[in-house]
Amino acid sequence: MSDETTGPDDGTTRRIQERLASLTPEQRAVLERSLRDRGAKAPASLDTGERPAARSAAARRGRRPDSVMDFSLFFFSGDGTAAGPGKYQLLLDSARYADANGFSGIWVPERHFVDFGGLYPNPSVLAAAIAVLTERIEIRAGSTVLPLHHPVRVAEEWAVVDNLSGGRAAISAASGWHPDDFILAPGDGQRRYPHRKDEMFEAIDTIRRLWAGESVELPRADGSSQTVRTLPRPLRPVLPVWVSAQGSPETFVRAGEIGAHLLTGLVAQRPTDLKDKVAAYREARAAAGHDPATGRVTAMVHTFLWSDEDEARELVRGPLTGYLKTFLAQQDSFGSEFSKLGEAERDVMLAATFERYFDSLALLGTPDTCESLIEDLVDIGVDEVACLVDFGLDEDQVLKGLEHLTELRNRYRGTPEGERS
Repeated sequence: MSDETTGPDDGTTRRIQERLASLTPEQRAVLERSLRDRGAKAPASLDTGERPAARSAAARRGRRPDSVMDFSLFFFSGDGTAAGPGKYQLLLDSARYADANGFSGIWVPERHFVDFGGLYPNPSVLAAAIAVLTERIEIRAGSTVLPLHHPVRVAEEWAVVDNLSGGRAAISAASGWHPDDFILAPGDGQRRYPHRKDEMFEAIDTIRRLWAGESVELPRADGSSQTVRTLPRPLRPVLPVWVSAQGSPETFVRAGEIGAHLLTGLVAQRPTDLKDKVAAYREARAAAGHDPATGRVTAMVHTFLWSDEDEARELVRGPLTGYLKTFLAQQDSFGSEFSKLGEAERDVMLAATFERYFDSLALLGTPDTCESLIEDLVDIGVDEVACLVDFGLDEDQVLKGLEHLTELRNRYRGTPEGERS
């Protein structure tokens, strides 16, 4: 592991300096606000031409003897425009690897109408494929957008996955965020969009009851009601349910109140903010009569581990910068600061955001350097890291990186019961 400081190569630094020098004072002000909103600041190199210092070895934390963490794999950003065969090979190969190496779960999302994530329109379909390829790993929707579907369909499809997998199905529920997705919603989707969060929690209750074998009254087309009981019957008596929550503290609290687990991430929130939200989630569980300790908090983080930190940085720089650019551009229709930036300002912001992610908000580097973030997540109250691995790296690199991730995972398995004094 090298102690040398790293940063953009000389050509990248020169281009960024040139773009920064071309900005007007007003453009610089917008850029500074955007960086501040993202918890980032422009690297020193933007003014001096020097390479910015990475987090020093002294500032990094190593694993504490009592720290434990579960690890799962997370898929989200597969390019739906990819041509030719083999679009799902990385997902399937990763599922086999995770199953053979003791990872706790694999997450498949629901995405519509965008290139970014377009490989994943229906998590239950891909979950069924994973079910017949694996033997141990839990297979999870990460997430299913409940207001876009009738709850009966969700209960039925995931009961099929549960049977195919021998009782390993689980879901995380999302309310949805983009209005365009709601053309898929039953009935008048646009009218229902403002109420999507309430509909999500109502659907969770219905799905849980159907999963447990209860009969549920649902409306017919003529307005009368019909009692239904779904088939096939699942193998798991209780469906594990997470709630996907990112920005709104209210969603964290409501997830705790219904006794659900929690799926969140470090993409658009600061670790200090997440710590407060996790604490509010566990307090809400306790107030509603649920054991706060049994609520499982899973945090999604971008992940790529390698044998050398400098090599890892340069391997992920292009793919992760492109990923961040696409992610931030998706916020444009909601009036984000990023949408107000010109090309030069965006380049500066993305360079600063990449360095911040690499050094403190993602599992990027080596097993040794990444212990520091795991320790931070332990302190926040996170139980499991969902490792997002499909953000643009070559498939062979991703699979090789999983070997180094397994090394980190093995450090956090804890002490087996039989070896404890």
